Amino acid sequence: MFPSEPVFVGNPENLDDEDDGVILSIVVSTKKNSPIFLLVLDAKTFTELGRATTDVTGIPYGFHHTFIPQ
Repeated sequence: MFPSEPVFVGNPENLDDEDDGVILSIVVSTKKNSPIFLLVLDAKTFTELGRATTDVTGIPYGFHHTFIPQ
């Protein structure tokens, strides 16, 4: 599996703590027909908080986002 470029989303209710928030990353698998998912990590501990799965498959992997015309 390959994660995309991580994006930090800070907690808008606690702007004084720079680590208070989440890290978001889209994860793509090299396995054929494996769906991609959005990984959500705690920004302080990098503990997985959750993931949002999709039915999308066949997206090429890379560190930055990829545009594929339909």
